[in-house]
Amino acid sequence: MTITKTIDTDQIKQSVDLREFAARYTELRKVSGGKEMFGPCPRPGCAARNNGFYVQADFFACRKCKPEGGDIFAFVMWLNNCGFKEAAAILTNAPMPTTQARRTVASKRHTEQPQDWQRNAEAIAKTAPARLFDDADQEAEQVRACLENVRKLEPHTWQAFGLGFTLAALPGTWDETKRVHVTPKQPAIVIPWYRGGKVCGVRYRFLQWHEYTDAEGKPRKEKQTALSGSSFSGVLYGEQALDVGAVSLSTLLICEGELNACSVWQAAHDTHLAVLSLGSESATISPATKEYAGRFATTIVWLDREERAQAVQAALPGSHPIQSPNGQDANDLLQAGKLGGFLAHQRFQAAKDRHEQERLLWDLWDAAQAWGGVDEDTSRMIAYIANTLGKTLD
Repeated sequence: MTITKTIDTDQIKQSVDLREFAARYTELRKVSGGKEMFGPCPRPGCAARNNGFYVQADFFACRKCKPEGGDIFAFVMWLNNCGFKEAAAILTNAPMPTTQARRTVASKRHTEQPQDWQRNAEAIAKTAPARLFDDADQEAEQVRACLENVRKLEPHTWQAFGLGFTLAALPGTWDETKRVHVTPKQPAIVIPWYRGGKVCGVRYRFLQWHEYTDAEGKPRKEKQTALSGSSFSGVLYGEQALDVGAVSLSTLLICEGELNACSVWQAAHDTHLAVLSLGSESATISPATKEYAGRFATTIVWLDREERAQAVQAALPGSHPIQSPNGQDANDLLQAGKLGGFLAHQRFQAAKDRHEQERLLWDLWDAAQAWGGVDEDTSRMIAYIANTLGKTLD
């Protein structure tokens, strides 16, 4: 059996001038003869202004959040945070694939935080990403380098999760008598948590472990802290990046650690894979999360501590467990260029029947045809699945 694409991508690319299409979403101006146009980035939250976003007839890029750029399909997927099929539907005015609105997975039972705290948290969630994306902000350079060069997390992933930069105080360093911190503030990745579209907590992750003496003279070793008044109970991390199209045809992966969730999203979000993270040892699966997970075709649980994994699996009957290969977590695998293939393999193993295996093949194949494609391991998995199912890819 031969798989063929019904969408003539070349014809679409030739028939749509990307400059005219992009002008619907931002104010562009011509320079240098008119072949290239510039303007503010159309993506909400991006700090690129003036000439930060540029576009030609068949190519675009944003110097802040999409420096690698892409073609018309990449533009639509990037702007709308959607997959290839949805982008093709937008460009051809075809009916959109069935989608469901982004849903809150937090428990409905929680205490509202004070309005002044909420305003402060929302301000942090706005200013911290602006600092991270500001190349002129030299204090933020350490965090940019850590995320992009060490963690291998790309700017579009920072934007999807609202990651930012700040200088954060180490825990326990405030001297109430002297009204100062006894140790300097340190560069930190700002990680906002959301509940129902509102910031409910802000985590600060330092770039390394810090050993120091706190204000009470006690030795401490810390790698993260949080904004006072944050609430992480009853909610999983990643609500702000949930946008998987038809939930009933998608896979949900629950992992641990915010940066692991970011890594999974970057590697596979355009293959109908959604990801949420348990951010702390005490985090549990709420009834709302259980109900939300039940809408997905498949749920995968990726937790290393056996007792914790068993507890989550018990709360999510039918979920498929996986463990980190050789002790490597999602970000380790991303850095090694192996995450996409690992996730594809685990999803193939978790598929309940041939129908789900074929659907996975299509999802991976669509991602491979999009601008930027997929990594080598994912390409090998596509070939492996096609061969296993007796299909030939054209």
